[in-house]
Amino acid sequence: MQIYLIEGKLEYRLPFMNNLSKDLSKDKRCLLISFKRNTSLNLEDIYDMEGMITYDICDHFLNYVSLENVINKADENIDFIIAPLLEDKYEIKKDDINKLIEDLSCYDYLIFDNLAKNMIENKKTITIVSDEDINKKIDADYFFIEAEDGFDERIVRNEILEKSSKFLGVKRKNEDYIDIINNLKDDKKADIEKLSFIEKIKMKFKK
Repeated sequence: MQIYLIEGKLEYRLPFMNNLSKDLSKDKRCLLISFKRNTSLNLEDIYDMEGMITYDICDHFLNYVSLENVINKADENIDFIIAPLLEDKYEIKKDDINKLIEDLSCYDYLIFDNLAKNMIENKKTITIVSDEDINKKIDADYFFIEAEDGFDERIVRNEILEKSSKFLGVKRKNEDYIDIINNLKDDKKADIEKLSFIEKIKMKFKK
């Protein structure tokens, strides 16, 4: 089993989780789990199941229902568990997560959203940052950048290479995630070309 923990802004996390699960589920079983309800977008929304009536993960932790009753099917090989409907419904503990992972051993991939790093062992963390947050500290195994169409990662090449996290690439507004997902699966860093001498000179004159 491979476990991924996704971090970053909501508008970045859920679309990426959607695309990642679709890729991973081509020949494997995948489960997505969220632990905090958002006002604008949740797991059930990305699978066009908004307004569904179902049990949430805390109903299982409280022993109201069995695990199978909180698992929802999104696609042939993609299932998901929704976040607690009430924020103070139950205080999730690390033991709850450990037991949950044991009980979900039938899945090849677990993708966690909105869960503190110290709650889960043996995971790969992926942080998604905007092009404006390159200089911020990143505490993750991998990261990639969500950027506008005109963003040029060569300009911030040094800042990216200084990170201890493995750089998966750039996802621009009108592009897909395929290269980023492939780099993640292959445990591969994205290449960043250097600016040519002429380009550097031109940039200086533009300032």
